[in-house]
Amino acid sequence: MFEVRFHLGRGENYKHWQIKTKDRVFYYDPSYYQLELIGCKLINKVNKAKKVHDAGVKDVSGWVECEDILVNNEVDVDNLEKLYYNPIKDIHWRRESDSGEFEWDNSEYASLITQGRQAYILEERT
Repeated sequence: MFEVRFHLGRGENYKHWQIKTKDRVFYYDPSYYQLELIGCKLINKVNKAKKVHDAGVKDVSGWVECEDILVNNEVDVDNLEKLYYNPIKDIHWRRESDSGEFEWDNSEYASLITQGRQAYILEERT
């Protein structure tokens, strides 16, 4: 199992995709790599997200949990739906088509794809 999030901690891996396994951490520069995340679930620690939102201070409260990751640079995201997660603005995961009435925390997807610092839905889970 992998945990994937956009890393905003200062240092050489600032604004890189962070991938954690049980015993290792990897970073991918989004200007060079596109990540395809397979078998995904959107994780959100709501209580921690509320603290981030109320204080306006960054802290890790959400990520994508996935079964596998492929690294590539060839998927066009122009017609794919974007996912949003920024607990300073909103304490829940959101989808681009959502007008704020749904919470997408714990939703599952067959695959997601990254482009830059964004994640997109490549394939819904059926």
